[in-house]
Amino acid sequence: MGSLLNVGSRALQANQAALQTAGNNIANANVAGYSRQKVVLNTVPGQYSSVGYIGQGVTVQTIQRNFSEFLTRQSRIAASAQSADATRSDKLRQLEAVFQGGPQGLGASINDMLNAFSDVASAPTDMTARTVVLTRIDETASRMRAASQQLDDLQTGVTQELSQKITSINSLATSIAAVNEQIARTNGTGQPPNDLLDRRDQLIKELNQYVQTTSINADDGTVGLYIAGSQELVLGTQASAVALVSDDFGDTRSSKLAILRNGVANTIDENTLGGGEVSGLLRFQNSDLNE
Repeated sequence: MGSLLNVGSRALQANQAALQTAGNNIANANVAGYSRQKVVLNTVPGQYSSVGYIGQGVTVQTIQRNFSEFLTRQSRIAASAQSADATRSDKLRQLEAVFQGGPQGLGASINDMLNAFSDVASAPTDMTARTVVLTRIDETASRMRAASQQLDDLQTGVTQELSQKITSINSLATSIAAVNEQIARTNGTGQPPNDLLDRRDQLIKELNQYVQTTSINADDGTVGLYIAGSQELVLGTQASAVALVSDDFGDTRSSKLAILRNGVANTIDENTLGGGEVSGLLRFQNSDLNE
């Protein structure tokens, strides 16, 4: 009778765990970064008797989350590349608007000015032609000043965006290091801390929107994150900070991303950053806008 009660008790506990896990999946269905969980059951070894081995029921081995490291990594890379391209494309559209075509564009104004000069050359004593050419010169200069101001505003906007995104990168890196510490503390239990793993994966996903990272798992359950291939951003429970610095020639119109380690700023070439919004902004600022 006692053995039968034990079998029933284990079965009840296993089914309660399955029911609770299903309810947890339903409750978190719309939570960003949540991975569906499932109960992994194990058959309890049978007990030997004179009539053979008598089954002892079932027990819960672990609560497992549906997760593919390969697919997650590929998704991060694709999303990071898309973020870089979308950010750069948006800025290029703004740049294109500065040099719009049509009669109100800078090119049309320059053509009108040159045509007016041609009229003066054909009739140098015509006072009307002289008046027109002065008017055209003034219009062209005005449009050039307006275009210059728009370029300056675009440059300022890019710098502000970079500053905001770098602040987000540093905040996310610090949060990932903190979650790493929590995961390392639970590493000795032998069971995966599913909610903490989901939280870390979501933070890494958000981080990759700003800058592409590569990850290496450690034996203690923590993950190391690297940018530009080999620059340590998060290593275990420690996070390095990134900053925006001037280029090697002190050009205020060009910037570089730098990672700060032991008080030393190591500059990073934007061409090695891969994807991410910061990469797209740096390429636009240092290449497209300067040109």
